[in-house]
Amino acid sequence: MYDINFDKNAKDFLKKLKRGDQEFILKRIELLKENPHLGKRLAGNLFGLWKLRIDKFRVLYRIFENKLLIVIIDIGHRKNIYE
Repeated sequence: MYDINFDKNAKDFLKKLKRGDQEFILKRIELLKENPHLGKRLAGNLFGLWKLRIDKFRVLYRIFENKLLIVIIDIGHRKNIYE
C-alpha cells in the first residue's frame, strides 16, 4: 500500500472547495493507495506525472515506486489544471 502526500497547491485548492466536493475528491484519491496506476500517464512537458479524472476536476500526481509514495502535485478544474 502506498502513502499519499499533498503539495501546498493541492491543499490550497481543496480548502477552497465545498465540503462535499472535498470529500468526493479525497475518497477517489484514497483509491490510489491500492492502485496508483488508476489514473493516466501524462506525456510532453508533464512527462513523469499522472492524472486522475474526478468529474470536472483533475488530480496531478507523481508515483515514487521505490518509496511506495504518491505525491499529489496539484488539483484543479479540468479547464485550467494544465496551464
